[in-house]
Amino acid sequence: MSNLKDQNSEQLTCDQTPEDHALPEDLIEKVLEKEDNAKDNNLIIKKEAEESPLKFYEIIYGVLFDPVPTMKRIVQNPPLGVTLLIVVLLSLIGLLTNLYTSAHGVPSDLRLNLGIPLPRSENFTQALRAAAPLLAILGALFYFIKWFFYSALLHLVADFYGGRGTARTVFVIYGLAGLPEVFLIPLRVLTTWLSPGVATGLMALTNLILFIWGVVLLTIGLREAHGFNTGRALAVIFTPALVAVLLAVISMVGLMTVLASFVPPSW
Repeated sequence: MSNLKDQNSEQLTCDQTPEDHALPEDLIEKVLEKEDNAKDNNLIIKKEAEESPLKFYEIIYGVLFDPVPTMKRIVQNPPLGVTLLIVVLLSLIGLLTNLYTSAHGVPSDLRLNLGIPLPRSENFTQALRAAAPLLAILGALFYFIKWFFYSALLHLVADFYGGRGTARTVFVIYGLAGLPEVFLIPLRVLTTWLSPGVATGLMALTNLILFIWGVVLLTIGLREAHGFNTGRALAVIFTPALVAVLLAVISMVGLMTVLASFVPPSW
């Protein structure tokens, strides 16, 4: 009886073909291949979603109120055209605001601030109002010049510190870091209805807050663009200013030394 069972089992084993053994392995390979393809497709979709360009309103809102993830996406695909459009629009609105405030603003009391006699202070105020359109236009042009050269300088300093970003990215980041200045526009209009002392104090405080805000945005952008930590990004921002102050001090000391050499000893 046992011999019969052994013969039947041997016959069944002999009847199985190599294909019967390979079939489960093929199925497993196909399943694994499908899973790998699904993972690859998900990664591709996720990568495309991350690298997709931000929309106009997404850039403005993200830079102002959600800067870290927004700057990360901007660094991946710097929106140069949109940034130029944003900066141009802000410059035009700021230009119109300056023209309005110069025409309707309350004149400053130059007699108290600068010690100029009242008749001359009135003449000086009128001259400033007459030159306001030209000054506003020159200010807008100066901003674009500063944007180009200072972003190039920041890129050179960042490269000196070991950064790996591009000049285009720094140019875009520097332009978008000035977005908080949009809050100055309604404030300038509001100050035309306030007294000169209150308006000056309010503008000074607001400018300080917006300056700090802009430095924070620029720090985040440079950190993401060049792979820095926060300290090194701040060093990149303040190095040009520190070098300028140092050169100014050295120049003043040198000038005073030269002038002192011409002073007679009897003095």
